[in-house]
Amino acid sequence: MDISKFIYQLQTSSIKEFKNILLGFDIKLSDKELKGVYPLLQEISLSWLLIGVPLPIQHKLVDILGEDRAIDLFNQL
Repeated sequence: MDISKFIYQLQTSSIKEFKNILLGFDIKLSDKELKGVYPLLQEISLSWLLIGVPLPIQHKLVDILGEDRAIDLFNQL
């Protein structure tokens, strides 16, 4: 699957499908974390591959997950 199709799959997935996708990558989020991260899927852009995840998104992830969990997630990606 190419990256644009994968992004589309993420953006159109239900929260349950998103959880299964994460598990396929061995990324575990609590239900509370999942509900916080899920809405951010709509902001994913192919440009992130070139410029990285924008700081406002990084800050939102830190607010949702806490600094240590957010850093772990970035390292897994």
